[in-house]
Amino acid sequence: MTDFKLPPSLSVYGNEETAKDILSRAWGKRGVFTCTVANTLTSTIPGVSEAGDTPELTMFTPPADAELLISGKTTCMKGIPINPGGIPTPATLTKAALELSGMPYYIVNGGSKINPHVPYFDMGGECGDYITTGKAVANVRQIYERGFMLGQMLARAYDFVVISESCAGGTTTALAVLTAMGVLKENLVSSSSPNNPKELKSKLVAEGLAAAGVKPGDLADDPLKAIECVGDPMMPANIGIIAGAATSVPVVIGGGTQMGAVIAGVVKMHPEVIGNIFQGTTRWLMNDPNSSMKKIMDCIGADVPIVYVNVDYSESPYEGLQAYEWGFIKEGVGCGGSSVGAIMMTSGEVTCEALVDKVHEIYRGIMGFE
Repeated sequence: MTDFKLPPSLSVYGNEETAKDILSRAWGKRGVFTCTVANTLTSTIPGVSEAGDTPELTMFTPPADAELLISGKTTCMKGIPINPGGIPTPATLTKAALELSGMPYYIVNGGSKINPHVPYFDMGGECGDYITTGKAVANVRQIYERGFMLGQMLARAYDFVVISESCAGGTTTALAVLTAMGVLKENLVSSSSPNNPKELKSKLVAEGLAAAGVKPGDLADDPLKAIECVGDPMMPANIGIIAGAATSVPVVIGGGTQMGAVIAGVVKMHPEVIGNIFQGTTRWLMNDPNSSMKKIMDCIGADVPIVYVNVDYSESPYEGLQAYEWGFIKEGVGCGGSSVGAIMMTSGEVTCEALVDKVHEIYRGIMGFE
């Protein structure tokens, strides 16, 4: 069905015919959203991640995001996950999309240091080590296999699946895995800050690969080994979920450049899912001058399109939200994928304007504004 008409809330990069085919098959159907939370000690290295007010607090960001989505409040920490300067977690947009669409949602624990105080699917992982050890993730095969089973389960119950992540430090681990696989030869990953610490990330990746005895491209055919050496526990879980689900139903891969490693992994391990998956993200990420999701996807392959949501906070009365327009955050907790999924599930009835209005309502409630 290539005559599918994109609503103004969505744009496509890459293979538009594939994107429209997938959208048409899932349009108005019942979807489900999953967010895989995980930790890597790499996020606690000063300067690597701003997905938390301090490097130490990045350990709390994934479970706090999960709690905010499920219960509307955080239990594992005081307040809500914020960047330095008080910029709110992208989970505020995710929550808006899920509430407006009525899409069911589940938390997946890929391997967290601090477990969220809400129900979740446990993949049997544990917090990832520093990538500089060259032994970053334990139980990679088990995490992947449990993810695959979960993907199959979800595909039996729903017409399409949106998968996402919350894993601080994940762009650094993604760069490491994409380099180990030979997909990337330059640093194209993004950051939750406009000041992307590219030199630090590249230095840590080089140290991790050296510690693992791996040269760039050595693990082109073994994504799980690349993750074991220099990845994070979110990756094998989400590769498994995508592969398990996309053999039966369309899958929206929600997230930014750190999901590039997941997409590269699933395309290498399960090429049969090509044509049934696309990346769902935000215009903030697509317009980031300090990274390039477009180039990353071009390096992975031309047959996984990107569908992005045109949400705009420039007219928001709240400076914390306006900061998204200045290059902060950009993506995370599946805010882009859930928004795309909400538009799909409601046949376009959810609009960007409705999403922004709902974000304002949620933000006021969380922050205690009148």
